[in-house]
Amino acid sequence: MELYTLIACVIALGLGFGLTFPAIRLAPVLGFMDIPKDERRMHKDATPRIGGAAVFLAFSIAISVTGYFFEALPYIVGGLIIVTVGMLDDKFGLKPMIKILGQALAGVALCAFGVTAQFITLFGVTFDLWIFAYPVTVFMVIAVTNIINLIDGVDGLCTGIAIFGCGGIALVSFLFYDGNVVAIALTLLCAALGFLPHNANPAKTFLGDAGSMFFGFMLTAMLCESVFSSPTVEGYTLSAFTALAILGLPVFDTSFAIIRRLMSKQSIFCGDKKHVHHRLCERYGQKLAVAIMYVYAIVLVGIAVTLNISVAGEIVGVILLALAFGYATVRFGIYKN
Repeated sequence: MELYTLIACVIALGLGFGLTFPAIRLAPVLGFMDIPKDERRMHKDATPRIGGAAVFLAFSIAISVTGYFFEALPYIVGGLIIVTVGMLDDKFGLKPMIKILGQALAGVALCAFGVTAQFITLFGVTFDLWIFAYPVTVFMVIAVTNIINLIDGVDGLCTGIAIFGCGGIALVSFLFYDGNVVAIALTLLCAALGFLPHNANPAKTFLGDAGSMFFGFMLTAMLCESVFSSPTVEGYTLSAFTALAILGLPVFDTSFAIIRRLMSKQSIFCGDKKHVHHRLCERYGQKLAVAIMYVYAIVLVGIAVTLNISVAGEIVGVILLALAFGYATVRFGIYKN
């Protein structure tokens, strides 16, 4: 099946790049334009935000025509729900609760196809979630979809984070897990990679909520099917900390945003311009800021692999993860209001 995976990747790369052109042209006609309305926006001109639909189509077509349709069906169905909710939000501005209900529905779709977070393994000790696998999976979909959405604030950042996340999941799955996740992760990676030239600074189009939420959903689903699907594979323990490493940057940013707002006695849902990417952009400019975060993402992928080598590797990986987060906290002044 390696040949089919390669073909899927090539198709996804081509479609991710090619389908974005008509999407950009259709955006103003269909009303999918991001018009800067407040100081939190990093762009000054109205910009199409329909890229997520192009990435979803590129992935779905590429994975379907190369023999992985049934394996990828949970991702396509759940992804379609997420993208539909995201596009409605991009077009009309949905209330947060409506978006959460849509995300929950996508999580339920995953569960209906049997893709759930069934086991959590920490330092060689495995916890079977049993009937709680379903609510935990739905909660994970909602949580990760939103934290990935929150980091989509700079040209090319969310797309790049998704690319490295897919690469990390593909690598961990290839080394420690025997399943179809490798093909799915690499196909999505290539679809995002094809889209990236349109999204890199200065961006010709944005992902929109449809795209960032789709990436969040897909990363969650792939982690559920690989890391959280089995306690061990061929003697390797699949550490739950892998998810924290793969999703490290958005989790890090969201956690400190919540802490910062609580300390300032603000609502945790109150938007601001003090996220990690905002701070880095003020200091280094957009391009260098995104490059720095890409480097961090690569380091975190390396830690994700280390976590799954053995229990000793998991201990080392957790220490490295703590050091990486600690350094970022001090280096970028995240603790400062």
